[in-house]
Amino acid sequence: MAKKLRWARAFGYGLLAVGLLETLGMNLFVLAQIGRARTSVPYWDEWAIVQDLAQIDLGHALWPILWSSYWGERQVVTRVLWLANAHFRSLASLTWLTLLFQLAHIGVLIALAWLLLGRTAKPEYPASARVTNPMSSPAPFLVACVVILNLLLSPFQMMNFVWSTQTMFVLSFLVATICFLCLALADGKHSTLFVALAIALAALGSCTMPNNLLAWPVLVLQAIYLKRSRRVIAALALTGTVAIGSYLWHYTRPEMGMGVVGMLRHPVQAILLLGVVVAGPAAFISNATAAACGVLTLGVTGYLSARALRLDVREKPWLSALVGTIVFLVLSSASVVAGRLDPRFLGRDPLYTVPVRYPTMFCVLWACIAMLALYTCWHWQIRYALLGVYAVPFFYFMFATAHLQFGMAEGWGDAFRTADALGVAFLLDVPDEQLLSRVWANRIEREERVAFLRKRNFAMFHEPRAGWMGRNVSELFSPAESARCVGTIEKLTRLDGFARVQGWAWDLRSGSSLDYILLTDEAGRIIGQGRGGLRHGQFPGLFIEPGPVPASHARFRYSEWLGYVRQGGNSTQERMGLFGVFASQGKVCAIRSEGAVVER
Repeated sequence: MAKKLRWARAFGYGLLAVGLLETLGMNLFVLAQIGRARTSVPYWDEWAIVQDLAQIDLGHALWPILWSSYWGERQVVTRVLWLANAHFRSLASLTWLTLLFQLAHIGVLIALAWLLLGRTAKPEYPASARVTNPMSSPAPFLVACVVILNLLLSPFQMMNFVWSTQTMFVLSFLVATICFLCLALADGKHSTLFVALAIALAALGSCTMPNNLLAWPVLVLQAIYLKRSRRVIAALALTGTVAIGSYLWHYTRPEMGMGVVGMLRHPVQAILLLGVVVAGPAAFISNATAAACGVLTLGVTGYLSARALRLDVREKPWLSALVGTIVFLVLSSASVVAGRLDPRFLGRDPLYTVPVRYPTMFCVLWACIAMLALYTCWHWQIRYALLGVYAVPFFYFMFATAHLQFGMAEGWGDAFRTADALGVAFLLDVPDEQLLSRVWANRIEREERVAFLRKRNFAMFHEPRAGWMGRNVSELFSPAESARCVGTIEKLTRLDGFARVQGWAWDLRSGSSLDYILLTDEAGRIIGQGRGGLRHGQFPGLFIEPGPVPASHARFRYSEWLGYVRQGGNSTQERMGLFGVFASQGKVCAIRSEGAVVER
């Protein structure tokens, strides 16, 4: 029997090792795609914030702009971050800050997992606790770490990782988790400090995303559960009331979603939609599957939460923080139903109907659910069958959808890499409305905001490539070894004095794509440039004639490039020079070009 148990334990740790390796591999792939997607070219809603910066630059009052509502959100923190970014970094990409916040959240959750699951010393529990395996195995903590790393760096969140405005979305859940932990720590001689931190962080969250207003009632309930003083409870309740009242004063809800009244009128549809949000990517199968999975998960998690909170154990403060975070995230999911979804979404199969920014909320929620399930089911006499309820969705979210996740990571990497390529169109004032409309549809608004960025030397106008046009290649870069770069121009599309240029290029020595492409005239002067590193036939969100990959470069996965060239007279018929730039080395290589150029 003992031998069978040893084999079973070895098999379990083997599976855990495999899961960890797959998780770390996915994490590294995501980080690589984040680096590939980094761009300072504004994308979608970022153009609205550019307009806010322009209004501030013209001398308009600061606070009304910061406090104004955009699609139902008072984005105070986002606008402040962009003001700071404009002042210190000329609106460079904020991907680094988003990733920093997410890594901090990973650290916070792992620390919470350690407090709940990681201690190896046998504690003293009351007889009523009926402990079966008290804190004697590292397995629960290790499993929790794998889940946290897998979900919080999941490619499902890729859009939030690479879109600078979504820094606010990652930050909002980080501060919420920390504020519940601060209240858990508010016991003893430093209680005043931790209560103040909890209030400050909750206030910061309230100015970041509207769902963070829901943290206030949860904090009050947590304080009552932990038997904090009446003064603490009153401070939380009063500050929360002021925060919520201030937010809602002169607030206009966008005509989207069911609304609170609609959820009360149609509770069944509201619950099913809540299940779709909670179960997240299960909607890739069908919305019915997601709804069933989400509702079942909420029911079981509610039962486990009630059981955990009834235990009189030393982990009680940390359990309150964990359950408080789960309740907050479930309420936030309900706010998505109220503000963004309606019953029509239930019939859209097999599309994933939840907006692509919300998987961050889903991933944090399920990481917390994993810790709760491990704590209650592993260490207390609760039926282990409950773990089986969670096993299937966790396996699906973390491992069975690996192919979808790799695709999402690459897809969003391509989308933002292509947006970065469109930075050349802004630098040259190319009238490529077909593509530029994909980053902001209103041409007049876009041109006004580009003029502001150019005037203030912000975003792409602050990059080194903004000063390359008209210069000789030899003035800017030293030559790299000869015969290392291959590629060609595949297509030229006339655009009223300019041309959109598409092609491929590859560095044979390093086996990698080229950062930038330079197009020169016969004298070696730069008359156009492009962005390399795009995947074959993949311009997600822009759709530049995706199609089969030519055999000449099918083996080079990220060899495509997109650029623009200034034309004069019959310059499209002239032979242009083609160079590839190694940005980090400050070197350039001549690209051996062959093949015909297709014009249209």
